[in-house]
Amino acid sequence: MRSLDIFTLLFVSAFVCIGQSIVMFSLHKSFNAEVRGVNYWAWAQLAMLLSIVLLAFRGIVSEAIIVPAYNDALLTSTGLSVLGTEKFLDRRPSWRLIFTVLVAASIGLMWWLVMTPHFSYRVGVYSVAAIFLYLRLIHVVWRHGERNFATYFLVSLMLLLAATTLIRGAAALTLGDESVSLLNSTPLATGYLAVNAILVQLLGVVFVAMVARRVHVILDNRTKQDPLTGVLNRRGCEDYYRRLQLHDRHADSPLTAVAVDIDFFKSINDRHGHAAGDTVLVHVASHLRQQLREMDQVIRLGGEEFLALLPGTNLDEAKKIAARIQSTLVDTFYEIPSCTLSMGIAERTMSTESLESILERADAALYQAKLNGRDRIECAA
Repeated sequence: MRSLDIFTLLFVSAFVCIGQSIVMFSLHKSFNAEVRGVNYWAWAQLAMLLSIVLLAFRGIVSEAIIVPAYNDALLTSTGLSVLGTEKFLDRRPSWRLIFTVLVAASIGLMWWLVMTPHFSYRVGVYSVAAIFLYLRLIHVVWRHGERNFATYFLVSLMLLLAATTLIRGAAALTLGDESVSLLNSTPLATGYLAVNAILVQLLGVVFVAMVARRVHVILDNRTKQDPLTGVLNRRGCEDYYRRLQLHDRHADSPLTAVAVDIDFFKSINDRHGHAAGDTVLVHVASHLRQQLREMDQVIRLGGEEFLALLPGTNLDEAKKIAARIQSTLVDTFYEIPSCTLSMGIAERTMSTESLESILERADAALYQAKLNGRDRIECAA
């Protein structure tokens, strides 16, 4: 009955592996550009599924085939999990290291299976390789991952997997073959198989949770970005300004808003087409970002109108920045229609001034710049 329970658990685990791999492949297809490494985690689930299938055939197919294939599938699953985590965290995948560990473990397993048969040594070889991969994953996540619940839970799972693998390896070397063989229904073998099956499936759940968290951030950012130019939209601007107000509520540091409008943009669309107009919009947004600091923000308010928020910048400094933007823009047009910019500048009167109030004053200055002939800079009173 105890063996039946274990194989029932493995049967359920197989379906969980299939389900998690489908979810991960779907996420990879939908967010491949923004979330990397998910396909590696999906393949890791399929490698784990293969190990479960191979374990089910042990005793039916020759051990010379099943044993190395089963252990290699398990180690490959863990190795793919490490590689996927590295890519997910934007680190260079350690292909050479993982490949070396897998090959060395495979050679050791084959040697003590075929050349000098010794079950305990095989378990020892597998345990060393698996624990190394677990510790590698812990190192990557702890050093480069965010400090959140998913990270702590993932590290805890890896430590538990390493601990159970270490216990089995030590037991194989001290107690002998019978106590740890997965074909026997000993408490140690049954407990190891059950605990590892559960922990590995929880590992897949953590990976899915990490992807879901990243996707949530991506979707939230998409709602705050202009899809054409990649700069913030009105909603993103409001969120950014709220955070600035929280930061400046005790400091009352200066902030300047620069309203920017592309002169005669309708004529560009009429003469060159809307595709050329879109190219000009992207070019102007890119130029604004290049001329500003990393802490500054560029916002597309709609149509051909942009806004630059310059924290820690007073009116005189903003005028110099605006003049530099205008003068350097002239030399950036090559294969696209050229344009000029009208600008209106307004400095925040106090840290509690609303975004609408600043925009209203900057827009009034911009309107004055257009009335005075365009390609000009005007400041709010």
